[in-house]
Amino acid sequence: MHKILMASAGILLLLSGCSSHDLSKGRAFSLSERSFSDLKGWEDDNIREAMPALIRSCHKATGGWRSFCQGLQGYRFSSTAKIRSYLEDNLQPYAVTAYGTENGKITGYYEAELTGTRTQVRETQVPVYGVPRGYRNGDKLETREDIEDTENYAPIIAWADDPVELFILHIQGSGRMQTPDGEIKLGYAGNNGRTFKALSQILRDEGIKPSGGYSMPAMKKWLQDNPKKARRLMAENPRYIFFKEVQGDSPYGSAGVVLTPKRSVAVDKNYIPMHTPLWLETKTPSGEKLNQLVVAQDVGNAITGGIRADFFWGHGEEAFNNAGRMNSRGKYYLLLPK
Repeated sequence: MHKILMASAGILLLLSGCSSHDLSKGRAFSLSERSFSDLKGWEDDNIREAMPALIRSCHKATGGWRSFCQGLQGYRFSSTAKIRSYLEDNLQPYAVTAYGTENGKITGYYEAELTGTRTQVRETQVPVYGVPRGYRNGDKLETREDIEDTENYAPIIAWADDPVELFILHIQGSGRMQTPDGEIKLGYAGNNGRTFKALSQILRDEGIKPSGGYSMPAMKKWLQDNPKKARRLMAENPRYIFFKEVQGDSPYGSAGVVLTPKRSVAVDKNYIPMHTPLWLETKTPSGEKLNQLVVAQDVGNAITGGIRADFFWGHGEEAFNNAGRMNSRGKYYLLLPK
């Protein structure tokens, strides 16, 4: 196992530029070589659906990925069978073990949707802030409560109709606002440097259990049904997100590429380098098997650990319901150049 770990870590170092400390954590994180026959559902996945995610990450290719990516370009319009054969010929699966187990927590996220206007038309609307003047990444600024109590805290991009929908936009990090004048795409631009506190934890601390449990759809409904309590409770998450208006395709993950619905995942980049293809084995919120090829293209505040992933569902009501209810166990394999 140790030999495989060190060889794999060497490949990861070449591809990602991470430090050996990040990738060699002893018993906390190890890799072991597998074959494609060990990947459940490998032959059944429509690999072509993953090509947009693979190609987007290939545009960022460095080190040992360059040769693989150059060859992959020739398969952009090929059949699933030919793409699968190319991957099998050029990639090697590695099972991930963290703290003695191959299983970890798999959740979901989505591109939030909300309504609003370019300029304020009602007193009940709340501002969508851009970055404050003079802001630098890493600055520790006021808490959410302080920011919301300060008029014109930062340049205002738009006005949201519902403070709960805006709060969820902050959790997701990007979204689309529907306005009478058209759609505004909102991308992550920075944060106030404060620690994130999960909404589910806030409600549990208050002894509140929404009907339907602690899924995002259930918590959203509870907050909307209890607006007076909602503002105080939402303020208990001190982290605040600043946005920018995005043109063209969206949303972008932290890896600098547009995310692909159902093919992009957020991971802990201390363990998994950005742009690494992964074979994911988990279940949907409805209990159906979800075994498919994905690419590590994003990170998240709550996504920490060697086996931890957030599955990107896309946007729309179906994506919201799936992402908000997903809390599965699962595993993944790294697919690395031979």
